[in-house]
Amino acid sequence: MKTAYRTIISGFLLLGGAVGAGGADGVIVKGTGLPAALPTTQRVAKIGLNEWVAVASKKGWLQEEFAKQGATVEVVDIRAVGAPSVEASLFRRGDLHIAQRMAYPSLQHRANGFDLVVVWAGGDCHPRRATTVVLKKSKIKTLEDLKGKSYGSSRLGCPYFATFEALKAKGLELDSDLKKGDVRFVNVTGSPALATFLAGEIDALGSHPAYFTMAAIYDKGLVKEISESVPNGEYVTGGGRALVLTLREYATQNPDLIQAYFRAYNRTRKWIVFENHYDEAAEIVGEEYRISKSVALYTIKDESRIVLDAGQPSYRDEVDSLRHFLAWAIKNGDDFYSAKPLSDEQVTAFVDQRYFEGGKFYVDTTDGALGVNPAPAALPAGPITVARTENKL
Repeated sequence: MKTAYRTIISGFLLLGGAVGAGGADGVIVKGTGLPAALPTTQRVAKIGLNEWVAVASKKGWLQEEFAKQGATVEVVDIRAVGAPSVEASLFRRGDLHIAQRMAYPSLQHRANGFDLVVVWAGGDCHPRRATTVVLKKSKIKTLEDLKGKSYGSSRLGCPYFATFEALKAKGLELDSDLKKGDVRFVNVTGSPALATFLAGEIDALGSHPAYFTMAAIYDKGLVKEISESVPNGEYVTGGGRALVLTLREYATQNPDLIQAYFRAYNRTRKWIVFENHYDEAAEIVGEEYRISKSVALYTIKDESRIVLDAGQPSYRDEVDSLRHFLAWAIKNGDDFYSAKPLSDEQVTAFVDQRYFEGGKFYVDTTDGALGVNPAPAALPAGPITVARTENKL
């Protein structure tokens, strides 16, 4: 990224889990942590990298919006995706101010007592935002075929819950801390999960198809989906919704910077989605993530994408969505939320009403705010490089 200072955070280093790990450019890093952020009078907004942020930074729109508020931007690249403890550490240290996550891992921050708040929410997600996949050559054809076999995912990740719910819909149980299930669960995260799966050491894997590592194996035709999330289920209407998070204190002290973030989002989303600049956006994303253009295109245009949602403006809708999701999870034996339940009052306080419609700091990020027809026909649809019928049975 040439137009914004870029910070790369290693999850292993932050967690003290590796000494002498290789840096992004092959440099040997001997420390086990980063020094605390130094005090400064310059306003700096540190925001999490994702595909739209990469595009907005490259085009200069991100910097323009924050400059209007007298602030500069640091883009923080969290390579340890799927590790909520790393993200929490960054927020606590002041090394991250604004980040997008799905509701399932976001609620885990709150359940762990971390004082983050939701300042934006997308609507219900597509069922393919989280899927269950097997290797292309596997004889497994359905979720029912997983009985007695192994499934791998991060216990604190979205795909886990999506498969958990999909199995329940089929009358099957996934292993939990509370009881042994019909399907053996292997808790594995990030690159090790993908390596374990490709090596055939687990039978199935929880997947975000549009995350760039998964998109790469979709692009190469190495997998087939045996399940997507339950249509209109708890993941689609709750746990899989995209949220933007910040510390409660930051939301109170820097509303203008959070508004700048959403103005940059509107500008970027309109340019990519409604003005159909997917091709140029994919080039930028590919360069930033060091992936092929075809894989980058999949991450931003396939129906499973985890960015570029329209904003969902209703505070009450978001609170109700999270409450319903948590109640269902606990009732159906989700061991994490059963052990760390949240009260209705805690869920209500988790969503910052000031940033939703009618609130003092609301920025409209719906399709209507972009001056476009919100009807589905206005949206490009479908995968780009590999037809879904080639990945599914």
